[in-house]
Amino acid sequence: MAEGLVVKAVRGLWYVETEDAVLCCSGRGKLRSLGLTPLVGDRVKVTDLGKGKGSLDEVLPRKNDFVRPAVANLDVLVILASAAIPVTEPFLIDRMIAIAELKGCDSILCFHKCDLARAPELVAAYRAAGYPCFETSAVTGEGIPELLEALGDRFCAFTGNTGVGKSSLLNALEPKLMLATGEVSEKLGRGRHTTRHVELFRLGRNAIIADRSEERRV
Repeated sequence: MAEGLVVKAVRGLWYVETEDAVLCCSGRGKLRSLGLTPLVGDRVKVTDLGKGKGSLDEVLPRKNDFVRPAVANLDVLVILASAAIPVTEPFLIDRMIAIAELKGCDSILCFHKCDLARAPELVAAYRAAGYPCFETSAVTGEGIPELLEALGDRFCAFTGNTGVGKSSLLNALEPKLMLATGEVSEKLGRGRHTTRHVELFRLGRNAIIADRSEERRV
């Protein structure tokens, strides 16, 4: 068996990056009997079945795991917020910080869409509490180099309410990604989902980013 990293999960299949290849794997029955679902970010053991196929045999011990996004072994949770459509409630920010701290994971706060609206009081309050805060815009590029520098070479995931601009921000951090983006419904104040899986992406400074996406809907 070879050891590898789960880099994508979609529809009951896991794509595992090993030293030699990326294998499309199905899970062994013993994982189901243990009630264990592999997550993106897991270190796993796999058997190469040939022709790009594999069997995911074992999930190695995790340091943490999350439900939304469904990832494991995070170093940093990047919490996106916005003072523009949609406006992020501070309760959501506090909730995600609490979850990250419970899981032994650092938090970075990113107040996005600052070209449309800013939240100086919230930024000042969270900075005073000791949390790294960045004001960013995928349109103007403000704050993008500073955020990329802060991510370094750590394993990160971005989270935030739908429509806050996760995919747009990732595209700004690494233009080669060319992730699909969705518009925000002015009537509902919510975004439209554009993709439907969890996947890892490598950024310029070697940060590894997990992006959670769902079915496209209004």
